[in-house]
Amino acid sequence: MQENDRVARLVGTALDNFDNPGQSIASIVRQAARIASLRQDFSAQYRFQLELLDVASGAAKTDPTIDGINNNLITLLGIEDARKQVMTAYYGYERGRRMAGTENINVISIAQVEANLAQLKSVYAEYSVADKGSTYYAYEAALAADKQQAKLLPLIQSYSKIIEHVRQDIYSYLLLTENNLHTGKPTSSVFERGLEYVRTSLAERAPAALDKFLAAEVCLAGGTPEDLSHALTSTRRMIKDLADALYPATGETIVGEDRVERVMDDEAYRNRLVQFAKEKLGKRLQGKVMGDTLASYGKRITNLDSMANKGVHSDVTAAEAEQCVIWSFMLAADLLRIADGTSVDLAPVSGPGE
Repeated sequence: MQENDRVARLVGTALDNFDNPGQSIASIVRQAARIASLRQDFSAQYRFQLELLDVASGAAKTDPTIDGINNNLITLLGIEDARKQVMTAYYGYERGRRMAGTENINVISIAQVEANLAQLKSVYAEYSVADKGSTYYAYEAALAADKQQAKLLPLIQSYSKIIEHVRQDIYSYLLLTENNLHTGKPTSSVFERGLEYVRTSLAERAPAALDKFLAAEVCLAGGTPEDLSHALTSTRRMIKDLADALYPATGETIVGEDRVERVMDDEAYRNRLVQFAKEKLGKRLQGKVMGDTLASYGKRITNLDSMANKGVHSDVTAAEAEQCVIWSFMLAADLLRIADGTSVDLAPVSGPGE
């Protein structure tokens, strides 16, 4: 798959340049976060995103990336397993942020850690006395400088330890990812567990949709222009079959809160999926939250349908086909979670430190 080749190139470049002089640790973390995102390795992405944020200021509570990661983890794993993944990722972050000799946890961004270390080293160097001489005043000046350096040294060591811990974690992650790619494991274990959930749930609730999803995967692996076109067609049919299973066509017309009439017939499967979400989530969500949630589902379904239809009218790239299949998979997972009551929209998860 083209996306896997792209990830492999990013991993190779990151490893080749890992020890280049002048490359900041923040840059290395951003590269790892991008690789984790492309692999749908949301647990690792959560850890790396924390490193990039000033958690001390409460940034994790409002960061849209953290929110999206939490949502994706719940979609793939369910609420309880998602919470465990978040906790494990956070504890990995926390272990590397403990200040030497204390119980304090340093939760500023890794870029700020790096900047603080550079400043501390600069001040430390300024206290160095080149000519200690033999006079009383020279001796006293040297002694005072030594005392100041002694105060700075524990902080320098603590910041250096944090940076080295993060560097080693990133390096281990890149090596493991490279090995997984070479051994035919392109996606993360979290994503694979999500795939298994979707396949099992579709087999139970919408077998016809499962057939289309499996067909899309096979076509995607084929890689020819015709295969890619068929993959997009299969994803659209999968969503249609899922709508038929979750909210069968009734032919009635329903007027929404926006006063727009929507027909629930066989062809209007997008309307039916949004109505399904509304009726299921309406028991828990109200007002603007409900409106925003339904608008989000409607937009996702429309965008996916538009992308899938492209395969009928024009050539598509491998990247477009891969993206369409992944989007359809995540949409199906979200809708299935609504059906079984474990949707992120019913019970969002919050990470520690948020």
